[in-house]
Amino acid sequence: MLRWLRSSLPARAGLAVILIAMLALASSLSAGLIAWFSQGDAAAINTAGSVRMETYHLSWKLAAGADREQLNAVRDSLQRRLDSQPLKAVLDDGPSTALQTSYKQILDQWNDVLRPALERGDAAAFQVHTQPFVEQLNQFVNLLQRHSEEKQSWQQVIQGLALFTTMIVLLVGLYELQYGVVSPLKELVEATQRFRRGDYRARVNHQSEDELGQLATSFNAMAETIEESHRTLESQVRQKTLNLQQANAALELLYQSSGSLATRLANAEGLDELIRRFQQRLPGLRLTLCLQGQQQAPAQQLLALHGASTRDVCASSDCAGCQKHHSSSLQTFSISNQGSELGELKAHFVDGHTAQAWETQLIQALANLIGTSLSLKRQREQDHRLLLLDERTIIARELHDSLAQALSYMKLQVSRMQTLMRRGEPVQTLEQVTGELREGLNNAYRQLRELLTTFRLQIDDAGLVQELKDTAAEFSRRGEFAVHLHLDTLAFELSASEQIHILQITREALSNCLRHAHAQNAWLELRQDGETVRLLVEDDGRGFSGNVDQREHHGLNIMDERARSLRGQLKIFSREPQGTLVQLEFLPEFLGRHTEGSVT
Repeated sequence: MLRWLRSSLPARAGLAVILIAMLALASSLSAGLIAWFSQGDAAAINTAGSVRMETYHLSWKLAAGADREQLNAVRDSLQRRLDSQPLKAVLDDGPSTALQTSYKQILDQWNDVLRPALERGDAAAFQVHTQPFVEQLNQFVNLLQRHSEEKQSWQQVIQGLALFTTMIVLLVGLYELQYGVVSPLKELVEATQRFRRGDYRARVNHQSEDELGQLATSFNAMAETIEESHRTLESQVRQKTLNLQQANAALELLYQSSGSLATRLANAEGLDELIRRFQQRLPGLRLTLCLQGQQQAPAQQLLALHGASTRDVCASSDCAGCQKHHSSSLQTFSISNQGSELGELKAHFVDGHTAQAWETQLIQALANLIGTSLSLKRQREQDHRLLLLDERTIIARELHDSLAQALSYMKLQVSRMQTLMRRGEPVQTLEQVTGELREGLNNAYRQLRELLTTFRLQIDDAGLVQELKDTAAEFSRRGEFAVHLHLDTLAFELSASEQIHILQITREALSNCLRHAHAQNAWLELRQDGETVRLLVEDDGRGFSGNVDQREHHGLNIMDERARSLRGQLKIFSREPQGTLVQLEFLPEFLGRHTEGSVT
């Protein structure tokens, strides 16, 4: 029972209310009962007092010599009062020996002494015993008053005890209310406000077995859970922030490295530095980059980079033999580009944890960047080899079209001279052949110088327009003819090979004007018509005939080959009234070529 009261606040409050109600009810019932029991006391006292008055009245009547009839009337009245119900009710109210004894003495004194004296008419005897009888009546009245006062005293005691008990219950209730309800609620409200302000260490110190104690315990448990969750979230936020910082640093490194690798070829030192810096961005990460040799055949040795100053060359085709660090959480990322396997990138963390998704994505991005850079390096090397082959083809073709033909011509002239000498031809004939040989040598020497000029040709920072102006000025000085220029700046940049081809075609056309056309004026025009680039070279010389001497006009073949390289259209026709017009049209590589090269 006590444990139940301690563990239940409503039970204690209900018990206090019940106690107060019971005390109030007991006080009311006791007051009612005592009032009910005391309702005949006043009548009994009045009756006893009236008996005393009747005794005096009877004594006076007897002394006055009243007649028998009056005396009997007073006697009967006194007798009725002695036998009245209020007196008997008081005597029957409970055991009271003093009241009953006093009442019995009064009856005995009346029945044995006073009434017989009254009936005898003995006034002297009646007067003598009247005073003792009155004294007995006074004593009886006092006993009645004392008996009534005792009842009132009991009522006061009961009400006082009820009031005192009620006050005790109220005080205990107020104490319980203050220290068991108000204080815990106030502490709970303060803790809640502190918790709302962000103080997750706020706790309620109240401890009890009742509902508020359970509420305080639940609040503390909730606060502990929230604080732990908050600490966990803060830790996760810090970890996520650190991960984001590391990821951003790694992405920035990849971005910078992509730009750097795009401008210069990848090599072992650069890749090793990239791995080292990437490992610094992700602490605890260890990388091993295994690069295979030739792409066409299996490698007998592998180059392993670890992001440090040292690198290994493994005498095995297995990349695992190049691994410097061993771990159960090792991950392998393929280094490839467009289906070509270039090597492997092995990654693990020193603490043994498996790489998270974002870490895996960053490492994969690094592998893709390395693959792209290696593929770009190989592509550049392949392009360089193709350019070398193209240049060698051009050199061979131009040597064949110019110098080789001149040497063949001189070889024929030497054979002719030998034949003439064996025949014994005159000196004049031999001198004619010798002059032709000298002219052939001079022509070959001139062609050699032009070829050297062509091979050394390059476009500097001034651009194509300035190079065309310089070329026009050069031929104008050499041929003593005016070159009129109309050069537009293009809306896009031509590639280096396109600029070289345009410049070389221009030189060949002006060279023909210089050597064969004997022109007074030449016109050089470069313009853009929509997406088409058009080059025009005109002169007012002797014009162009259908019979072309390949020995003298080998430059036409050069222009033909370069026009086909541009996949453009080269047109050569006569100009009215005289002269020659060379026209080149092509779609730049920047805009996407879609026409096949042709020559008309």
